[in-house]
Amino acid sequence: MYSVVKNGERGHSLEKLKILYVDDEKINLINFAIAFKRHFLIYTADSGQRALELFESSPDIAIAVADQRMPGMSGVELLSAIRKRNPDVVRIILTAYTDVSDILESINKGKIYHYIIKPWDEPDLLQLLHKAGEVYLLTTENKRLLQELNEKNRQLESDVARRKRIESILLRRDMILAAVNDMARALLLNRDWQLYIENLMGRMGLVMGLSRIHIMQHHVDDNGELLLNPRFRWVASEGAPAEIQEPFPATLSYARLQFDSWLESFSKGELQYGNVSGFTEKAIADFLGRYKIKSIAVAPIMVNGACWGAIGFEDCLVEREWPSPELDALKTAASLIGTAIRREHVEQSLAAHQAQLSHAGRLTALGEMAAGIGHEIHQPLTVINLGAETCKSYFDRHDPHCPAAEAAEEMRSNVKKITCIINSMRSFSRASSGDWKKISLAWPLQEAMTFFREQFRLHMIEYSETVSPDLPLVKTDSQKFEQVIVNLLSNARYAVGKKHGKGNGTAGKISVSLGYRDITNDELAAMQFEKRETTSNQIVVFEVTDNGIGMSPEVMKRCLEPFFTTKEVGEGTGLGLSVTLGIIRELNCQLCIESREGEGSTFRIVIPVENDDRIG
Repeated sequence: MYSVVKNGERGHSLEKLKILYVDDEKINLINFAIAFKRHFLIYTADSGQRALELFESSPDIAIAVADQRMPGMSGVELLSAIRKRNPDVVRIILTAYTDVSDILESINKGKIYHYIIKPWDEPDLLQLLHKAGEVYLLTTENKRLLQELNEKNRQLESDVARRKRIESILLRRDMILAAVNDMARALLLNRDWQLYIENLMGRMGLVMGLSRIHIMQHHVDDNGELLLNPRFRWVASEGAPAEIQEPFPATLSYARLQFDSWLESFSKGELQYGNVSGFTEKAIADFLGRYKIKSIAVAPIMVNGACWGAIGFEDCLVEREWPSPELDALKTAASLIGTAIRREHVEQSLAAHQAQLSHAGRLTALGEMAAGIGHEIHQPLTVINLGAETCKSYFDRHDPHCPAAEAAEEMRSNVKKITCIINSMRSFSRASSGDWKKISLAWPLQEAMTFFREQFRLHMIEYSETVSPDLPLVKTDSQKFEQVIVNLLSNARYAVGKKHGKGNGTAGKISVSLGYRDITNDELAAMQFEKRETTSNQIVVFEVTDNGIGMSPEVMKRCLEPFFTTKEVGEGTGLGLSVTLGIIRELNCQLCIESREGEGSTFRIVIPVENDDRIG
């Protein structure tokens, strides 16, 4: 008995081989089944059509034995049809005729294994069937082994290709790491990162096989719209089409280009990457396609937790995957640029801080000198004043209306003015005692104006002052409030001088108002100073208004930042308003700013009034 080989292993017989016997004489079908059923699993059919139906339902038949001459379909025709369905089936012709043409046709057309003449001898036929079974098993085993060999060859080829791919990825990764390492060294060890960035972009682009690299910076325009401005650009010089040389527009708007989803991702520090054909947002795909981009990866550049801009890797030749090493390189490049920008800001702030410290040191020395200078000047002023009084007494007795009498009186008046100025300088230069007292804010205003009335006159600035005759008292540090007034008047004088000091025919104007008013509970709740149980619904309002150069919306957003200044180098350190804001908050007041570029500014300080001090 012959068995079908299972799972590629030879062993004990598992099942009999199947034989399909076809003959139009039923007695022959019965005799064949009886003779060989002990050795094989026998299927019989009395026609070619029936045989094909059996073969379709049992395609694992190993041997097909057919009578040559049958009605409807000959044995050769049947075996030819079976061969087309399964060429591994061993085919045998069994016939009572010895026509040579039948033999040739069966050999040429049916490709039979053997030709047997009826009547057949049972032992001889059994031996032939055993050999046919061995041929079938050998054929199927060879076929299985060949399939296994082919599968192993395919697996080997796949493993070799995979290994080459991995080696290529590792080689590219090493090259990318080397480029990133060079970028880190250049950006972190050199102060001016912008001198090196384009060469570093080129190195990264060549290693990664990119078409373009862009570095963009965020910018807010006068209308408050967030834009992207291309800052740096690298374009491949070899193997790239000429059309990719076309630059991006000078400004790109997230809103107008419908890149809002990208902006949201960037604000979270997330990347955007992929093939342009796979982008679902049509506006984004259309814009990138307009610049021949087939695949892109973009990372935000974060500086102090905020998105400064973005760096983008672009492939304009083919779509590509973005493996982890390339995305990691992109993120690292963005992080290094962000670190370089942050260091640049820190160094600029440090330089400005050092300049401010130097300036503060000079001011401190001047303040320390003020007391001594005041003392030294007081002595000759006293002598001058005594002499002027003596002269005045003399002329009053002899000729009170002579020019010399008027000169003596003018001397006495100017001595008083000088004495007042010196006393104000000595008071202003002294450190605050930290002693908060209830005062009328008219007093620190008049003290501060001692310094400015003459300056305004010399610079031909029209000065007006509106002070309420009855002001509620407020508890504050008078010296610190005076410093606030001085800083605001100084800024106003600078702004007016910048606009009207160029001989443009218009007069500079500065006005100061100091008054009070009652407010509603809702207005009080909206105030940004601290409210206590004793805080009333009355406020004192101090305003300084000028018709100077004014500020743009962008400058207004940053004017209170430390070290931010629009003044020329050497004219300011950018700390005046930030220090003023600090003092205002320390005094529990609120600062409001209104300004229009080219028209002027108003600085308004709102001071709370206690219930016990309110008027009315």
